[in-house]
Amino acid sequence: MAKKAKHMDVPKGRNWFYAIVRPFMPFIFKKPETINLAGEIPDKHIVVVNHSAKSGPAALNLRYPKTTCKWGAYQMFGNFKSRRDYLRDILYIQKCHMPPGRKTSFKAWLLGHLNPGIYKGMRMMPTYPDARFTNTLRQSCKVLDANLGVMIFPENSNDGYYEVLTEFFPGFVMLAEKYYRTKGEDVPVIPAYYHVKKRVQIIGKPMYVQDYVKQGMNREQIAKVFCDAVNQLFYDYVQDYVTPTKAERKAKAKAAKKAAKAAKKAAK
Repeated sequence: MAKKAKHMDVPKGRNWFYAIVRPFMPFIFKKPETINLAGEIPDKHIVVVNHSAKSGPAALNLRYPKTTCKWGAYQMFGNFKSRRDYLRDILYIQKCHMPPGRKTSFKAWLLGHLNPGIYKGMRMMPTYPDARFTNTLRQSCKVLDANLGVMIFPENSNDGYYEVLTEFFPGFVMLAEKYYRTKGEDVPVIPAYYHVKKRVQIIGKPMYVQDYVKQGMNREQIAKVFCDAVNQLFYDYVQDYVTPTKAERKAKAKAAKKAAKAAKKAAK
């Protein structure tokens, strides 16, 4: 029998440990080039994005331009044993294909201790594979009511993380449907792609679940449409992307600063 899910309100993102480590994170997750096809991103939205291996959520928490609360594996919200076992057996060995052994076990042991503070700082919410998922939907609706975004990593990563995504689970479709059913608002769902190593993030144009519901599509079919949209961002913008050198980034930043200064002067 599934354990009862803990009642949770909107994650606040306040934690003393995360406040200490966050200033060091920009040195780990370098600023990416952001290609924004969405224009002005609304505060209230759902964003579906690839996991970008194990580092994606932390990088996106730092670099995505809007404040979001994020879905995460429920095991990471349990006790230390639950967190350690998930990190070692599922994340590291099964998904990241790391070899079993002392090194992998030590990493899982260490992050298992540090994780609660990091997750609180990142505004994470537990998601479940059973009836407790209704609690995730309720909490996510509260996040949207608070005019914040919900970031979801819906890819099927049971066999590992890959650049081209094979499948999206339809949980985000259920969230959009629930919010439309209870609030009467078809909240925009934004497809996005993040590549940690290439240091680039693509933010796609908003899409709306009800547009596909009206076409008679079921949840799995709608999820596939969004999976294809995220993959298309990879093909169009990421696959052949060449990461700029440090000198090129400096020159580009200097040119942008000069252009902004000229525009400001012309506006006077």
